[in-house]
Amino acid sequence: MSDPDERWLYYGAAATPVDRPDQTFGYVDDDEHPRFGTFPTAFLKRIDVSVDEERGRILLSELDRDLYRRFGNGFERVDVGVLAADLIAETLFTPGEARIVVLYGWFDMDRETAAEALETDPDGVASLVEEIRDRRKRADRTATVRFTPE
Repeated sequence: MSDPDERWLYYGAAATPVDRPDQTFGYVDDDEHPRFGTFPTAFLKRIDVSVDEERGRILLSELDRDLYRRFGNGFERVDVGVLAADLIAETLFTPGEARIVVLYGWFDMDRETAAEALETDPDGVASLVEEIRDRRKRADRTATVRFTPE
């Protein structure tokens, strides 16, 4: 069991898929349910680099109060379900694939954490990720085929 005073920020990709290139996707582990959101990317430049940060996580409880307050003020919560629904509306992803893209791709969750959030097993997450990658490779190859009408 982790210390209740330890709060980790896990962060992933730039929030360009939601038209916020100056923001980064992240989530804070909060008891049993993570709080998902975006925060200013500039925040990452304001802190000292540590071993954990290189793995995409920062121990928020070790920040000084002012910096922690600034982070909290800049953190904008997002609904992962809404992000996935928007992705489904704009793409050909299935609902399961869209949730994987959001959690695994945008928020950079590892397989085990994503599986827990999706109430599935890590092998199922890995399988979906591989399917998505294969589909993307096929789409990229198809996009390079020249079509010349007769």
